[in-house]
Parts: sequence; structure tokens; C-alpha cells
Amino acid sequence: MGAWVKHWFLFVQFLKTNRLQLFKTYVLVPGGVIITLCILYGVDRLIADVIKVTFPSSVAVMLINFGFMCSLSAWRRPYADIYVKIIDIPLSWSLRWMNLFFTPAFVVLPLSPWISWQEALLIVAVFVIGYVVTFMILAYFTILCQRVFGSRKFISVFVRQEEIGNGMEAGSSFARTPSEHRRTASNSGLVASTEPEESIRRESNRDHDGASDMNVLSDIASNTNISPVRSRTHPNDDADHGDITSLSSPTVPKPEFDHQDYVRIARSGGEVSGPVRRVEVRTPEPSYSNKSSSTAVTEAQTSSAVCQRALTSQIAQEFPLDIDKIFVINMWQNHLHHILYGLGFLATIFTYYFSWYVMPFQFFTAVCSFMIIVDNPFIKNPKYKKLLHPVICSVALTWIVLLISVMIKHRAIKYFLLDLKNYKTGRTYLYLFDNEDFAYHVWPGAGDVFSTCMDVSIVGLSLPMYTHRYDLRRHFLSMIPPILLLCAGSLTLYPLVCYHIGISSEMSIGFIGRSITLALGTPTIKNLNGSITIMAVTTVVSGIMGVLTGGPLLDLLQVPEDDYVTRGLTLGCNCGAIATAYLLGVDRRAAAISTLSFVLFGAFMVILSAVDKIKVFVQALVHM
Repeated sequence: MGAWVKHWFLFVQFLKTNRLQLFKTYVLVPGGVIITLCILYGVDRLIADVIKVTFPSSVAVMLINFGFMCSLSAWRRPYADIYVKIIDIPLSWSLRWMNLFFTPAFVVLPLSPWISWQEALLIVAVFVIGYVVTFMILAYFTILCQRVFGSRKFISVFVRQEEIGNGMEAGSSFARTPSEHRRTASNSGLVASTEPEESIRRESNRDHDGASDMNVLSDIASNTNISPVRSRTHPNDDADHGDITSLSSPTVPKPEFDHQDYVRIARSGGEVSGPVRRVEVRTPEPSYSNKSSSTAVTEAQTSSAVCQRALTSQIAQEFPLDIDKIFVINMWQNHLHHILYGLGFLATIFTYYFSWYVMPFQFFTAVCSFMIIVDNPFIKNPKYKKLLHPVICSVALTWIVLLISVMIKHRAIKYFLLDLKNYKTGRTYLYLFDNEDFAYHVWPGAGDVFSTCMDVSIVGLSLPMYTHRYDLRRHFLSMIPPILLLCAGSLTLYPLVCYHIGISSEMSIGFIGRSITLALGTPTIKNLNGSITIMAVTTVVSGIMGVLTGGPLLDLLQVPEDDYVTRGLTLGCNCGAIATAYLLGVDRRAAAISTLSFVLFGAFMVILSAVDKIKVFVQALVHM
């Protein structure tokens, strides 16, 4: 009983310490999402009933929001910063969960019409050839544009050494190494002074807010099973990039902490996380941090290293309550959202078996399956984690749980497909009050909830566009021609070639979205009346292929390592948001260009697909 009382006391203390962050996560975020959906609904009614055109309101609001932020920033930068901080609350949340919102297109895959094995082989052949050809054309055409417009100015070896020293190499966390002399992997020259590096850093970051850049890129790259950072046990990461510093690490000896430091850490709300350290790219729920503990640990790191075993033993004997407090509070920090969604899953089991409405059970099943894959502690090899993409693996786990539940409830497998039909009824927030088009008891399914949140994610893509607006202005002439060329090729060549080699009309149009990120590919293919399923599958596989083969292909094409514009645009346009996660561990500037590229490419495709003449032309290519 005493242990339960102590843990309850620590839980209450955790709530008090992190009440502001909890209020933001569980009150402000839902409120912001609801307000965003209300705005989207109003814009949709305006476009459909007043302007009378077919155009997704989410993309319209994304473009309007981007233009408004740029105009406000040019007029009054402090006002723009305040506005961005406000909208960042719901929009950053939507970007972190964006991969979960992709899953409905895969969950309902068994409801799709069956295809022959010949058509399946043709789809695979078109995908592989299209992927490689697009890669080559984008890379070489971008290099050509840089040469023509004079924007290809390669940086000096000193700047490149600074970038690599700051962590811009595969698997790094962009942390600056503390040593004065750094040796890069590609050049053995030494940089003996940090003063030139500081001036270079100030010059390269003149138009950027570094923390904002990393936050936006990390939000997009979240939950992809592709870690843009070193192992989470790495102790040398910069304090600016994480919230929690480890007490111990198996890799290097830890600095000496005095007793007062440990007391300060324990009393600060428990940011210390045992053997791991939280980083910026995190699981769906944000961490609850207190800056005072980070300061205490940073100050203590200047001390000399001592025997870790003796230090741990000494602290455990003299401060057992403080260590317990750190452990328990850290547990609540890392797993509160797991516990809440787990309880929701258990509660909705009863609603599934004793009511007709299956949405709550399917919703919590999908979310918990996604969390299990993303937060899986058993597979630590980055190579395997790249293959186990959360969208694909969580959908497979969702199928298994739903199938078992159906067999227990109905004892007939035919009801599995019926439950999948209820998973996505089409009654999203845009049709929630449209009772005439939906029969009685046709309520929103779990897939409709995710599709609704996907529209918020599309609006959220205006944040990375705004964050990297200076890159867009600087490289505009080098980026826009390749993007427009890819738009024209995707709208004409894919449906034309696919249809004439024997692929059905809907699937031929679905291939148009192969290179578009799912968030923007979905409205594009809907406008063209194509197959959402083939678009979703090819898009995710393209992203995974980009992670596995992007670097070697660029090296094979002899694209210079320091040509971050070509590398970023090629991977961004060809592989979407998943490639951004990979580029975060290679070169932040390439990741920024990649983000701009896939957002601009997707936005252009949505706009073009909404034009009636283009829509008729594309459908005529496949005789629809």
C-alpha cells in the first residue's frame, strides 16, 4: 500500500510540474484542431457554393496561410512570430501524426477490385522504370538549371567541414563536436580555429531561425522509423536538441555530479530519463520538459569524469528517493499517451461487442497499432527499421486485430470485409451535416476521422514552406523548372503509358500520384477520379526506396555531395516526405530543399488537377 501511495504522490507531482504542457497537449491542441476544421469547412462551402469550382479547401487554406505569413513577416516580423506560435500548436501536432493519417487508404485495401498477375507485374515494371527515370531526369535537369541560371555555387571545403562537424552526415544528430580540431570523413585536413567557423555559421544562418528549422523538419520526419539522429543512448548531443540528459551511458564515462546537482535534477520535474535521452524527433505526444534540469546537467558536464559504477552506487545509497522520483516521473513523461490510448483500447472492446457502432474500437486499434510499431524497442538496427515503415506495418497489425475480433464476435470471416466498409464510410467533417446523401446509421468511421485530420496536416505543410521561404527565393529559378517538368510528365506520360500497356484506366491515373506525398496526392487523384489505393501504395514504396537507394543512386549519377539543391529536390519530388527523414541525417539544407520540393510539387499537382480542361485531357488519355 505504501508503494501505491508513493507512486500516486509522484504522479500528482508530475501533473503539477507539467500542467502547462499537459494543458497544451490535451486542451489547446484539440481546440486548435477544431477551429482549423471549422475554417476548412467554411472555405469549402465558399468554394463549392459561391465560387462553384472543384478545389480542396485544405490546399486553398494552406496556400492562403503561407501567403499571409509571408506578408505579415514582411510587414511586422514580431507579429508574424506571434501568429506562427499560435498556429504551431495544432499544425505541428498534425505533422507529427501525419503518417498515421495515411493508413485508411491501406486498411481498406482488401475492398479493392482484384487484379490479374499480369497487371500486377506491369504495375511493378512501370513503378521501377518510372522511379529510376524520374531520378535521372530530375537530377540532371536540376544541375542544368543551376548552371544556366548561375545559382550553382559550390561551397568551400571549410564550410563543408563545418557542416559535417555539425553533424551533417548519415546517422548524426547535428550536434557540434566540442573539440577544436575536427577531421571529416571526406577530407583529412584540420580546422585549427573556431573563429572562421563561427563567422561561416552566422552567414549561413542569416535568414533562418535554426530552432524553428529543426522543429518543422523533425515534425515532418516523425514516426517514419527512420531516425535522423544518433542512437538515443549517445551522450554527446547538443543540449539544444533534446530535453532529457542521461544519468548513465554504456559508451563513455559520465562527468562527475555533486550531490546538489542530483537534488536539483530530481526537484525540477524529472527530465532525466535513465539510460536514454529524448531528442527532437519524438513519438506522437510531445515530451514534458523543464529547462532547469537541463541547465543543471549542462553545468555539471564541465566536471571531470569519474568511475561510473562508483558514482551510481554512491548516489543510489544517498539519494534513493530522488532516483525513484526521477524514474517514475520519467516513466509518466514517456508513456502517458501510451497509457491513455491503451485504456481507450480496452474500453472500446466492450463497445465493439455490445453495440453496432464500431468506430471507437477501430480508431483505438489503429492508433495503438501505430504506436506499437513506432515505439517498438526490440528492433534497434536502423537498416531493419527503414524497412518496417509504420504505415505498412501498423496496417498489417490492425488487420490482424480486426480479423481476430470479427471471428470472436461473428465467427464468420465474411464480416471482416463488412467491418472494413464501416472503417471508411466517406462521412468526413465536410459531410457531417449532410443527412440527405447518407442513409440512417451511416456514421463516420475511424478512417473518416483520420482523413479529417489529414486536412489539418495539409494546412500544416504551410509551416515548412514559410520556414524555408528564403531557400525558395534563393533557389527559385533552379527549383521551379524541374518541378514543372515533373508535373507535366506525371500528368501525361504515366496515364498514357500505363493504359496502353494494359493497366486499367483508374490505376493508370492513380500512377500520377506516385511521386506526390500522400497528403497532397489524395486530393489530386480524387480530382482526376483515379485509384487512391495504387497512389497510396506506390507513394509509400517510393519513399522507402528513396531511403534505401537514394544515396547510392545520386552517387552513381555523380551528383556532388555538396550540391544540396539537386540532392534535396531529387529525393523530395521523387520520394516525398519519407525522404526528408533520411536527408535530416545527411544534410539539413538538403532536407529543407526536399521539404520545399515535395510541398510545391504536390501543391502544383492539386491546382492542375482542379482545372477542368486538364482533368478532361488526362481522362481522355485513358479513355474514361
